[in-house]
Amino acid sequence: MANRRAAKTPKSFKRPIPYGRPKRWFTKAIAAVASLGLFSLAITTTYNFLVGDVTLSFVKPHGRYYDFDLKNDSSADQIVKRFKVDYPPQKPIAHATRPIVAKASGAGGYELPGGNSGWIPVTEFDELNGWILPADKVTPFIMPPTNSKNYLQLDAAVFDITFETEPANATLKVIDDILKALKLRNQVTQQRYLVMDNLWIPTRALSVAEAVRLACRDDDSLSDQLCPAHTGG
Repeated sequence: MANRRAAKTPKSFKRPIPYGRPKRWFTKAIAAVASLGLFSLAITTTYNFLVGDVTLSFVKPHGRYYDFDLKNDSSADQIVKRFKVDYPPQKPIAHATRPIVAKASGAGGYELPGGNSGWIPVTEFDELNGWILPADKVTPFIMPPTNSKNYLQLDAAVFDITFETEPANATLKVIDDILKALKLRNQVTQQRYLVMDNLWIPTRALSVAEAVRLACRDDDSLSDQLCPAHTGG
């Protein structure tokens, strides 16, 4: 007698996934991120080998002007996109270099030679914008005075210099833009200087007084008038 019970199809057996085993898509995602990181590192390393950073350095005073150098220590020409000198709010220290005779004005006051108002010529300096810095060379330039009065000498003041460069080569410029967008390369270089004894001294101080204190601590050849500790004061 035939068996009327319907034959059952055996169920397929699935091997259980071990606990904690990552899913395939997650593993692929991690691998992709890692490969991108290694690729970015390789590109950044290669780029930095070809295009190094441009460095700024003070050379010497030149009368009321100042000699500086921009050093392009790389194998690619670079273009100065922007070069700016800022005078932040502060309390500078200054003195007159010769006797000044003020003239009486019609309003009952007095007027200094050249007028009672002045400006800071160095903050208007933009002649470097668009300059090409040759590869593996130093480009010298002269910066204007720190004030428009030739009888007034700044003994101590701080200035912020900001500049940005980019490769003159079109291909390297594209790589440069990508690295800057990915925050793998600085877009601008900023340096604060203390102008003291007619020298431009790099500093990180927030105020003139603090910048002078640090400069006096680090260099015993600076002005005794601004560094009383040098004379035991």
